[in-house]
Amino acid sequence: MTPEEVLVRYGRAWFERDHEQRIEALRLACTEDLEFMDPQLGRLHGLAAVSEMIGGYMNPAMEGNEAEAREEHAQGMSGAGVSVEVVTPIETFHRFYRYSYIWHFPDGTQSGGTSFCEQADDGRIKLITVWPGSEAFPIPPSRRA
Repeated sequence: MTPEEVLVRYGRAWFERDHEQRIEALRLACTEDLEFMDPQLGRLHGLAAVSEMIGGYMNPAMEGNEAEAREEHAQGMSGAGVSVEVVTPIETFHRFYRYSYIWHFPDGTQSGGTSFCEQADDGRIKLITVWPGSEAFPIPPSRRA
């Protein structure tokens, strides 16, 4: 699988509200022993831990907007009032790649970062590190009008 194909599968997990179904969505994109690192959350190990983190982050933001269906776009996804937009090309280097993104929430707030991923032999993600934007490493602006 290419990084682009894997990231579409990974993105679907972020829009899945049910924990068990989210684990299954993650399994299509990530290895069982996935390691997820975030400066605020620390290190998370395995699909269940990452699924719990995603649910804790996304479910409250989607509350009340369940009727809005998920849509996949050329540069991201949207659903239940939330959207994510990839704002950079996906850059690859050996078995690693990076991309920057911006989350858009129903209350008008935004959150962005850059993720660095390492691929397993089958193309799935085995390591994700999330870096928030900063003055030294800003996230490119949204392309949304």
